[in-house]
Amino acid sequence: MKKNILITGASGFVGGHLLNNCLKNNFNVYAIFKYSRKNINFVKKYKKKIFPVFYKNIYQIKNKLTNYKIDYVIHCATHYIKKHAHNDIENIIKSNILFSTILLDVVVNIKIKKFINLGTVWQHFNNNKNLAFNFYAATKQSFECILNYYKNQYPKIKFYNILLTDTFGTNDKRKKLVAILIKNLKKKNKNKITIPKNLSMNLVSINQVTKCLNDLLKNNYKSNYYIIKSKQDVKIFDLINFLNHNLKKQIKVNWSKNIKNYKIIRFKNLLKKKNNTNREILKLFNENN
Repeated sequence: MKKNILITGASGFVGGHLLNNCLKNNFNVYAIFKYSRKNINFVKKYKKKIFPVFYKNIYQIKNKLTNYKIDYVIHCATHYIKKHAHNDIENIIKSNILFSTILLDVVVNIKIKKFINLGTVWQHFNNNKNLAFNFYAATKQSFECILNYYKNQYPKIKFYNILLTDTFGTNDKRKKLVAILIKNLKKKNKNKITIPKNLSMNLVSINQVTKCLNDLLKNNYKSNYYIIKSKQDVKIFDLINFLNHNLKKQIKVNWSKNIKNYKIIRFKNLLKKKNNTNREILKLFNENN
């Protein structure tokens, strides 16, 4: 029998890849959206392959979901701003705390089996569990505190907090390093990017993320905190040199002064196999140029 899975944030980069992956793995996919023309057009692309759940007011979510039989929830929806302004506070809290909590309060009462919450390593800045990197990460961490309350109240449900490092992959429109480099190369380096010469990043392919979450859905993992990260960080200076050695076009970068690289907190890693990140990124560049 097909399992029913609900995905939030399905029109985003991570959520979109997870949605497509769940369809390939024969799930009945429900996706929840705020009612808008953009989201309606997004759903139309799937030609009735998914079951959309639209709401105009977040308090409608209860009535919208109560009659559905949902087995699993993957919560990807988020409102990300690296450096917030005063006027951003309300929208960040509404998305990352209020919407998330209302959704959680509804789904725990329709007998779901697993709730997967995607977070960020920036919730634990420089390996410090009590220090968020920015306001966005602080709200993600605040929701995890709320999630822990529900975890204690509903012991039969498996709750997973999954921390992600920097992801990359196809159709990435975010302002992320790999996506920016690909875009600049297409435009013949018109907007040359400035990068600290000693910068290191933990880069993970979105395909690796979907494989890890597949494993989490199919197997009996304990409720806990987990991380999806590469075994080794990538030195960006070495990555650029590797790409320039293997690409027909050359990536042009302004190398700036060194910065401090921060540690990533340690949780059990769902990515068990060692991956060749440089090769994966090279393949992505070749597909896009």
